[in-house]
Amino acid sequence: MPLWRTRFKKLLRPASIVLDASIACAVFLCAYAIVYDASFYRYIPGIFEKTAAFVAIAILMLFAFSVHKGSWRYISLPEIYSLLKAALATVMVYTIGAFLVSRGDNVPRSVVVLSALMLMAGLITPRMLYRLAVEGHGPFALRRFRAPRSDRTVLVLGLTSSAESFVRAWRRTGGSGFQIAGILDSASSSRSERVQGISVLGRLEDLESVLKRLRQDDIEVTELVVAEVSPGRKRLSDIVQIATACGLRTTRIPDIAEPTSLDNASTLEPRPVELRDLLGREEVVSDVARVGRFIKGRVVLATGAGGSIGSELIRQIAQFGPSRIILTDHSEHNAYLLDTEMRERYPELDIVTRLVSVRDARRLNALFLEYRPEIVFHAAALKHVPMMEENPLEAIKTNVLGTCNVVDAAVATDVATFIMISTDKAVNPTNVMGATKRAAEAYCQAMDVGSIRTRFKTVRFGNVLGSNGSVVPRFSEQILAGGPVTVTHPNVVRYFMTIPEAVRLVLNASAQAVDRDEGGRGEIMVLDMGSPVRIVDLAERMIQMAGLKPGVDIEIAFTGLRPGEKLFEELFDPSEIQSTSPLDGYVIAAPRVMDKARLLQSVGELKIAVEAENTGRAVELVRRIVPEYRRPSSVTPLLTVVREGEAG
Repeated sequence: MPLWRTRFKKLLRPASIVLDASIACAVFLCAYAIVYDASFYRYIPGIFEKTAAFVAIAILMLFAFSVHKGSWRYISLPEIYSLLKAALATVMVYTIGAFLVSRGDNVPRSVVVLSALMLMAGLITPRMLYRLAVEGHGPFALRRFRAPRSDRTVLVLGLTSSAESFVRAWRRTGGSGFQIAGILDSASSSRSERVQGISVLGRLEDLESVLKRLRQDDIEVTELVVAEVSPGRKRLSDIVQIATACGLRTTRIPDIAEPTSLDNASTLEPRPVELRDLLGREEVVSDVARVGRFIKGRVVLATGAGGSIGSELIRQIAQFGPSRIILTDHSEHNAYLLDTEMRERYPELDIVTRLVSVRDARRLNALFLEYRPEIVFHAAALKHVPMMEENPLEAIKTNVLGTCNVVDAAVATDVATFIMISTDKAVNPTNVMGATKRAAEAYCQAMDVGSIRTRFKTVRFGNVLGSNGSVVPRFSEQILAGGPVTVTHPNVVRYFMTIPEAVRLVLNASAQAVDRDEGGRGEIMVLDMGSPVRIVDLAERMIQMAGLKPGVDIEIAFTGLRPGEKLFEELFDPSEIQSTSPLDGYVIAAPRVMDKARLLQSVGELKIAVEAENTGRAVELVRRIVPEYRRPSSVTPLLTVVREGEAG
């Protein structure tokens, strides 16, 4: 801030005190002039002493009620209430003092009443005029606060307190960044209302007609800002579709926890509607107290810590106060970024970062022996279905044998809790990735049943929005490039969840693993992800969130299912008996435990086949562990169909 502006601000408070004192003086003298005449000062004894006393009492009362701590620019009802109390207190104290000193000689009751009324008006009026000038209302607008008219014009959806704060904050910035054309609200009683000078124009359902009326006045709206209180995901999805059909981009009101702090357009900028806001269910929340009791003071190790899930796991675990966090990942770049972030955010936390591949059994054993972790989160995996179809041995090395290495190291060092992160693709798999993850589940389940000291818990969830290599970043790139957005098949559906939800599931699973009894051995915890989402609908929503129309601005092209892909994923195998979890939002799959001796024999043979680079034998052994694994006999041929118009 420039030096002159700093000095100017320091002078504002003394100047306001002088102004208030002048107002008090003028009010007192004017009251006498109204009651008597303009020459009253000639024949009223001690008029100047009386005036000085009144002014002194007024200044004391203004300080007593902390009036001068308030900002003129943000004057509101609480400040006005304080001014009223200060004015009334000033007149009351002066009147009482006058009667005690001179029995109220030459202090008519009419002067007292007039002084009170005029002092209230005199203190409040300049402050209100200043605020009106700052916020650019009518003839009071200060030129320096008038922003140039923006080409970006928005409508606000929802007549709420948040909407009022948003409009008021926008006024304070001088209307910079965008123009507000009006407000939409569903209540019929709101039609004739105005908020901060902005009129309610109609309902969301009337959006098209509202836009036509505005166009007649040469007002072209480009954006709809959602200000409704906690709209559900279904409601947000409907809003996005209605707005997009009218050619509007949809955003959400910014977080205005402190409206008076919004002094510039950047903090007032509406935030985009995120894809996570449009999932057809509410987000899962954590049992924070339970997770905190489990993590606090423990040594925690995570494999694959640099990945999407692993890094979010570490971020959330750090909040619960572990005694030490051990970050392991085979990627130097990912490990470095996470290590740097965590050391900056939690400088007091004991953080150990090691470059380790889960394929290296000796290195894992040495690491476990050195640091003796009490809790292990196993997030390391190869997950891209088409890539793993072309490289099955690599999937087996990491997802199956790598998991075995981590599990064996945990058992050897008496780890208390081991959390295995799995996927819905492990259910009735039709691809190598899903089969290897199911084999890893089977190994953890068998060890959980047979282990005395280490408890194993498997968590299973669907596709993660925004994870590395997922469909969402790919769609975003295609939309930015102008399309087309490529979808494998018009009927393909998937379960979706957000990265924070996935991590909450993992943390809740770990906390529950400690509390469960022996009857919970080998169970799998599955997130209740609601109804699956069609990928083509997901693509359409992303196009709509960009303010574009599917099939008009951006085409959707179908390319055909890739090797190993299914039209739909399953959360449970028919043989897994489902039972409701004591935690809301979760379902427990009862164990399908393979004979441990046979499993260990198959794993031993699998190691030999992998070392011999015998792909056929390795895949055959995976099928022995996962008998439900069925590779599709043929792949859906490549399609070149382009989707036109609205989705069916």
